[in-house]
Amino acid sequence: MNFCLHGSARSVKEAVDRAKRAEALGFEALFFADSQMNNVDPYQAMAMCAVSTKTIRLGTAVTNMVYRDPTITASSFATLNEISAGRAIIGLGTGDGPVYSLGRTATKLAEFEKGLRVIRDLLHDGGVDVPKGKERAGGNVALKIGKRPVPIYISAEGPKTLRVAGRTCDGVILGTGFDLDVLEWAQARIAEGAREAGRNTGEIDIMPAGMIVVDDDGGLARRRVRARMANRAHHNFRFTMETVPEGEAAGVKRFMDAFDISKPIEERVDPDYVTDYLLERFTIAGTPKECIAKVKRLEAAGVKRVLLTPPNAIYDQVMTAWGERVIPACGE
Repeated sequence: MNFCLHGSARSVKEAVDRAKRAEALGFEALFFADSQMNNVDPYQAMAMCAVSTKTIRLGTAVTNMVYRDPTITASSFATLNEISAGRAIIGLGTGDGPVYSLGRTATKLAEFEKGLRVIRDLLHDGGVDVPKGKERAGGNVALKIGKRPVPIYISAEGPKTLRVAGRTCDGVILGTGFDLDVLEWAQARIAEGAREAGRNTGEIDIMPAGMIVVDDDGGLARRRVRARMANRAHHNFRFTMETVPEGEAAGVKRFMDAFDISKPIEERVDPDYVTDYLLERFTIAGTPKECIAKVKRLEAAGVKRVLLTPPNAIYDQVMTAWGERVIPACGE
């Protein structure tokens, strides 16, 4: 099992220090949020991390096409891939917090898929076709810089987006959490998309994502993660409720109705509305032994890597505890 970290950074120093520490602890990758005005620019931070580390992979979770044209994303990641000697990973989404908070709207799925194909073609030396116009001759335009290719992952929860991933991407940041039944459901949707494009599903990596807290006091760990994971669950159920078991639907609906997206991220819902089902599905939280057992179940189901988000207030503490007490045991 490979463990990847997700988080934000408020300074370049914080980003670099965290990348160096994560690498020393044995994490495979560090993914940065792309949320302008709240966090440092991820591209500049990743470049600084790349020259300060040797093995850890670096990516976004996630950037978007609302603010960044696909050609710019392709060029930026080809450059980062050169700086990092092949350690870059593209993480893309249609747009969420940083898009809505500034009054923009997410990219429509059809346009998103078209943009993904542009990025993929550029990074696989296929180029893009530009029509002839008064200012240009037209024809195929290739990416002439950087190290190529770069793997492309998208954040996906709903069936339509999962099928897009199957048609176009190298991997999926699976926002549906760690539930094994839901993982099987998502795999089937990805496989549908892969078949449509004549692709082998074995080429598509699935990386379940969720929140973590590990502590000798398992109850405390679950209390600490409860408020922070609410945003992840709310985001998921905006796309589909079909993965919720019938007996849990009423609790999930109450949670969704109580959620207030206008508030700060850890105050958007009373933690009492976070049911045990939501906690179990979207987090790995508890004692080291409990966390190791859940990781082992995911590994037995064929999962090769997970994307883990510690709460901001205790990020480095949780990262260190996971690296020292969970990663070594999962390598045995």
